[in-house]
Amino acid sequence: MIAYQKLCLGPEANADCTPCPARDEEKSYELRGLTHQVDALADPENIELCGGASTLHKDLLSLISRARARGARRIKLVTSGRWLADWDMLKELIDGGCRLFEVRIHGSRPEIHEPITGQRGSFDQTLSGLQNLSTLSSSAEHEGAIYVAARVAVTRENLEDLVPTIALLASLGVDRIIMARRGFDLPMTEAAQVVGNAMRVAALNRVWSVCEGFPPCLMKGSEMHVTELLRPAPSKAKKPKSCRGCTYI
Repeated sequence: MIAYQKLCLGPEANADCTPCPARDEEKSYELRGLTHQVDALADPENIELCGGASTLHKDLLSLISRARARGARRIKLVTSGRWLADWDMLKELIDGGCRLFEVRIHGSRPEIHEPITGQRGSFDQTLSGLQNLSTLSSSAEHEGAIYVAARVAVTRENLEDLVPTIALLASLGVDRIIMARRGFDLPMTEAAQVVGNAMRVAALNRVWSVCEGFPPCLMKGSEMHVTELLRPAPSKAKKPKSCRGCTYI
């Protein structure tokens, strides 16, 4: 798996997602500070731009240009996808050198997705953004040059809709799907079974899928799709007594 240097643009957002990690950030950063971070990277080949709503940053295109000038070969934009519904903006991003997108989507229909984002109308905008990406990535001009991943936060609220969500994403031609556990109230054994079923749907549609936050011991038969095994990361978390003899991590 490719390791990216993460660059957080700040918490400014066009949604109020319940599982949002960007809430830990205190402020949006100005271009000067962000370019300083890009210039300070020892290896700027792979850069990930993330934040509450990275497409809202007023200097996004300038930052992409700076990253390209510093030698970035891969620039990944993590986004809700809502602004990608704007065809002209999406074209500007791609023409500017950003051709990898990770779009957050949490359901196959508005009544599942929007209670999580907290924004009415956000599902249709995200879906339009994904459709625009699909159209451009299959065009003669950009064929093979655009990579689209979808990130689905797996919660108690959308668990029953996970398989339909993966089927929807497969129909849109995404290249990769990440199913990430969010919240501590998720019934883990049941959720792992649903995620396994969703992975099989993805595989049948020739889409690579991975999961995050699910114990490998519950993902029997899908170990090669567990992010923590593909890219082990150091953790200070203490294992519960029943897991101290774990052969996986």
